[in-house]
Amino acid sequence: MAPEVWIPIALSCVMAIVAIVTLARNTKKDTEDDAVQKATLAADLKYIRDGVDDIKLDNRVIKEDIGKLQTKVARIEQSVESAHQRIDDMKKG
Repeated sequence: MAPEVWIPIALSCVMAIVAIVTLARNTKKDTEDDAVQKATLAADLKYIRDGVDDIKLDNRVIKEDIGKLQTKVARIEQSVESAHQRIDDMKKG
């Protein structure tokens, strides 16, 4: 076989092997990158979920505090109304 024939064939084979190895390496790298991205995303979602849970808990506590304050304000309003009636009675009497 003449060198003009087997050199291009040999180079073609070498190029094909290099292309296959490069493709395999890139595929592996892409898979690793995807795994890292998924792990990062999962960690970020957990952080967000924990933050939302904290906010829900804080809101529950705030609602309880508001309920207590509403009760206190209602009692104070009744007390003030009663005090105004006594003051009005004292002015009249």
